[in-house]
Amino acid sequence: MSDMQTTKQLSGDMLSPSSQHTEIPLGASEDNSASSANNNDLSPWNLSNIQKLNVGELYSEQTKSLRPWTEFFHTNQFKKPASIKAAGRRLLLNVEHFRTNYIIVAVILSIYCVITSPALLFVLLAMGAGCYLVTLKNRDSQLSIMGHQIPTSQQYIAVMCLCVPLLLMVGAGSAIFWILGASVFVILLHALFHQTPNQEAFGVQMEEA
Repeated sequence: MSDMQTTKQLSGDMLSPSSQHTEIPLGASEDNSASSANNNDLSPWNLSNIQKLNVGELYSEQTKSLRPWTEFFHTNQFKKPASIKAAGRRLLLNVEHFRTNYIIVAVILSIYCVITSPALLFVLLAMGAGCYLVTLKNRDSQLSIMGHQIPTSQQYIAVMCLCVPLLLMVGAGSAIFWILGASVFVILLHALFHQTPNQEAFGVQMEEA
């Protein structure tokens, strides 16, 4: 009898670990896969999230932050900063206050640079026409090559890649550097010498402190 009891006890000890390992929820793997999918969807650089960006809301937000041009070009508000510390503070405040105006200034400089470069303008128009043709082509049916459908986004990228050598040939690199240099120069000059809104509210003493 003692031998039989010992045998049953050993068999019970051998079966107990296996029973513990089998107590795994059936939906655990599904939950893990679902959570990983949710994490991928929450990624800020996910293509679907980028496509969901509301351009109208972004435009309305920038429009609300647009300052009057009379305030932007008010000649009585231009004054040399009292010190380097005051210049840095004024620069930060003005960039935040006039950010939409500065964006418009950069866009105007970009348009001026493109208009004064006929070859660059021609290549940009050709690239725009190519993207428009891609849109028309995919309106009814998507383009397919050897039975494989090509997404519209990849077609746009292909058109832009084909235009890159032409852009380099017509001097797009120098135009970009000119736009960046001119924009930074104009913005810094205005932001450094235009008195900040805080100075208007609290007086010149704050700027000179």
